[in-house]
Amino acid sequence: FTITDDSKDDYQYEEVPSDDEFSLQEDDEDLSKALQAIQEQAEDAQILALQSVLTSEKSVSEIPEAMDDFICNFLVRLGMSRTLDCFQTEWYELIQRGVFAAKDIGLVPTVCTRNQQLEAENMHLRKDLENFKLAASKAKEAFVKMQKERDFHRMHHKRVLQEKNRLICDFKRLKAHYASYEPVLKQLTEKYQTTLRQKMLTSLERDRAVGQVTGLQATLQNLESG
Repeated sequence: FTITDDSKDDYQYEEVPSDDEFSLQEDDEDLSKALQAIQEQAEDAQILALQSVLTSEKSVSEIPEAMDDFICNFLVRLGMSRTLDCFQTEWYELIQRGVFAAKDIGLVPTVCTRNQQLEAENMHLRKDLENFKLAASKAKEAFVKMQKERDFHRMHHKRVLQEKNRLICDFKRLKAHYASYEPVLKQLTEKYQTTLRQKMLTSLERDRAVGQVTGLQATLQNLESG
């Protein structure tokens, strides 16, 4: 049984629409939902981790400290190494001899532990206070030094201004003094020009007189010889 292209039947075939675009939209929505779920899980994990850290810190701080540990830490903090060695030697010697058991001694009350923590915080704050005081002292010294430099430059500036004003006054005084000499210089210049002209005229008259005398002498000699 074969189907040919020319075969015909009564069934009506319809075109099936493509669902590719719809499937892509669904894939995008699924991907965004998956990413959002992963992000929410990561945020929940961070919150749980933070809560566990806070809980552990709180639980560690609330654990009572053993009496011998408290005394050892106290001696270590004060730097009493020899006393610490003596205490540990006698402590473990008494335990080995059965005089008492470590569990019978009990734990340090929470108030003592809290006082120790507050004392440590107080020491840190005192160190910070000393550092701040030292920094403030250095800043004050630097400020005083800057003030001295400012005063020095201010005095130098005032001195320069005073010198400038003095030079301006001297310049004005010399200018006025020179202005008072200007008419005298003009008068002397005119007299010099007049005297120079008179000298030139006198020289011309002298030369003319000398020429006349020379001519008369020559005429007189001619008359005497004739």
